[in-house]
Amino acid sequence: MNIRKNRIVLAAGALLGLAAVVAPASYGALRPEHPQSAAKPKATRAEYDAYQAAAAEKNPQAKVKLLDDFVAKYPTSEYLQYAYNDYWQAYASLRQWNKVIEYLDKLLALPEINAATKLEAQYRRAATFEFAYNAKSPDLVEGATKSRDAALAGQKILSEFPKPAQATDEQWANIKKQYNTQFLNTAASASFYLKDYKAAAQYYHDSLVQDPTQAVDDYRLGLSDLQQTPPQAPAGFWALARAINLKIPDADKVTKFLHDKMYEYQQPGCESSVDDQIKDMLAQATTTDPPAGFAVPSAADLNKVRESANIQTVLADLKAGGDKGKLTWLAVCSGQFPEALAKAYEVNAATPDAIEIKAALGTTEEELNAATDPNGVLKIAGQPEAARLEKDAIFRFSGKLVGYTASPFNLTWDTVKVNGEDIPEEKGKKPAKKPKKP
Repeated sequence: MNIRKNRIVLAAGALLGLAAVVAPASYGALRPEHPQSAAKPKATRAEYDAYQAAAAEKNPQAKVKLLDDFVAKYPTSEYLQYAYNDYWQAYASLRQWNKVIEYLDKLLALPEINAATKLEAQYRRAATFEFAYNAKSPDLVEGATKSRDAALAGQKILSEFPKPAQATDEQWANIKKQYNTQFLNTAASASFYLKDYKAAAQYYHDSLVQDPTQAVDDYRLGLSDLQQTPPQAPAGFWALARAINLKIPDADKVTKFLHDKMYEYQQPGCESSVDDQIKDMLAQATTTDPPAGFAVPSAADLNKVRESANIQTVLADLKAGGDKGKLTWLAVCSGQFPEALAKAYEVNAATPDAIEIKAALGTTEEELNAATDPNGVLKIAGQPEAARLEKDAIFRFSGKLVGYTASPFNLTWDTVKVNGEDIPEEKGKKPAKKPKKP
């Protein structure tokens, strides 16, 4: 699944659009004054001209060379913050992302920069993280740790930053949302790379509170939940379902991944029941957080049902429906029952080796005699004599329970074998003599 690539596209959009959104409204362009226009100029005209030559260069490779020459000649220049700002932009054009981060860090390390410059630099650094690092980066641990710390530092600056006078309340709210979402996403991704899955899950969740339309965040939230110790499986499944609903790229592969993880977690009697649960979950997963009481039964839950299940409890639970019926069905689907009781309503023996009986199912003859409609289908193979069962005949059978609907209640059984003692003798044939008692 090419999830990371799509994530980078989002980061790139934020990176390129930032200056147009915040810088002009908050602190103006990063450009030095002519030394002769400053009240107390520190730079010489030669130093100023050297910087301006580098700043004016359009070719990014040539610009980097001029900036290198400038910094080497004037290592303590008052124009360093402007030079570092030009550096990272040149390296972004060259797609040298580690260099972008390097020069943003140099800019952030300068003591004289103001809060607005720090905020923009931290934002750009956060947006660059997933360009610069991936799971195979040799310096991933160091890079992810620094990037998480930087993102959280940027979030703190944002929380303390006053609304620019030029911005309306709505504009500032949108800017803060954009910045905060990026800081949280970077903290989440860095935590994920560091295998701090609990922290990653929290940051992804907080980012989704800011913007609940981020399909990739929901996907990564699901992964983070599932990889915690112990796994937070129901929450993880919900987040993956949300990602599918939000039309994440390769949604079919994400759906298959969700199916496999749920089957592994649950071990239901029928694998097809996982697809039914996913369908129900997709219909519900319209919010970031699941509703109160949301649960996905585990293998341990199903085993408890199996340990105490018999035909009486199974029929009672399935007839009752609701959550109890669903839980019981997950546990007993495809289960083999050695003996159950039924009353025949219709025997279809058009194909002797594939007989189908519509029947009422129950646990006592009294219950079956009181039944007025069938609630089960029994599929019989290799027992042609079962065709002799007549309407209203009560009989015992064994079989595999393979289908269930709660409303109207109906069960489907396969590989059914009718107890031979309950099948009438063939008409015109004398019954076999019973052996004499000794």
